[in-house]
Amino acid sequence: MPEPRVIDGRGMEPPEPLARALAELATLAPGEELVMLLDCEPLPLYAILDRNGFRYRSERRADGANEVHIQKA
Repeated sequence: MPEPRVIDGRGMEPPEPLARALAELATLAPGEELVMLLDCEPLPLYAILDRNGFRYRSERRADGANEVHIQKA
């Protein structure tokens, strides 16, 4: 399995993390994973992922960041 692509969006102002995620998702191959590190819960992103058939899981890290793992369904 390839190394996941990582977007560290901590400290970025909206909508930059979402725009970066959408650009990466457009080229995500089956079996690849995108990991996002964010300061907040990305609710707009979740809606886009649901509509477009992506799987994701999110967890709050000990440092307070949200870590979101995304794959094509």
